[in-house]
Amino acid sequence: MTSPKTLRNVTPRRWTLAGTVAATALAAAHPVVVGAVSVASTLPGSAAHASEGGEAGESGEAGVELSEGPSAFLTQLGYFEGTYRIIAQLYLDGERDLARAHMEESHHAFYEDIEAALAGYDAPGFRAEDAAFVAAVRDGAEDAELRAAFEALLTALARNAAAPGASLRDRLMSIKDMVALAAADYAGGVAGDGAVDIAIEYRDSWGFYNVARARAQALADAGEQAGRDVLEQLDGLEALYPGLASDTAATDASQLSVATGWIEIIALRQGV
Repeated sequence: MTSPKTLRNVTPRRWTLAGTVAATALAAAHPVVVGAVSVASTLPGSAAHASEGGEAGESGEAGVELSEGPSAFLTQLGYFEGTYRIIAQLYLDGERDLARAHMEESHHAFYEDIEAALAGYDAPGFRAEDAAFVAAVRDGAEDAELRAAFEALLTALARNAAAPGASLRDRLMSIKDMVALAAADYAGGVAGDGAVDIAIEYRDSWGFYNVARARAQALADAGEQAGRDVLEQLDGLEALYPGLASDTAATDASQLSVATGWIEIIALRQGV
């Protein structure tokens, strides 16, 4: 994202999530056989990781193991889309200062971070649309103008997402990634009593969840049963997010981790 101020890029560290997400889903379905496996309970959530706004995201999603190839590219785009969705929603909710603050503090949407991947897939890029959206937020555009800039940005992201010719499995694995990130950020940002300790992580979780939901809906609208299956796993999870500016949330978000496991299973059932 083109920012009105120079920001320092923060690269999240990695810890291993692979394998445990499917076990979490199976544990929910067969608790006696598999036992209680909770990805969320193993995620670091200390506010000590958030010494400054741009680093807050590290404590939640640090080290979530993401997929590779075209799926990884779609997930990279998902980081941007999630950030744009958060900023647009805050702005249209009347939280314009908070929208600008999120735009300045987020470490998920530095355009230079995705330029190599865009070039590798001969994707058209979206720098102009990014710049127009940032300017609209920064300059206090009317809601209609902001919506138009946001929609243009989503259209540009969709064009870029088509560049690698991702398979259905790739697309589903990226949706899995987005839900895994949502689970990790929720655990990093929301305390066990439901208090929102690190607001930027809570908001990031909302953004990634909504990217996953939008992509699953697009698959379902295109007639893909897998998209409908994913939507079934995501159904009701919006209740975890009472509002982007809320200082309280749910005390149990384990269903995000369960959904991650089942979405991975749905993806692996598809042909390569």
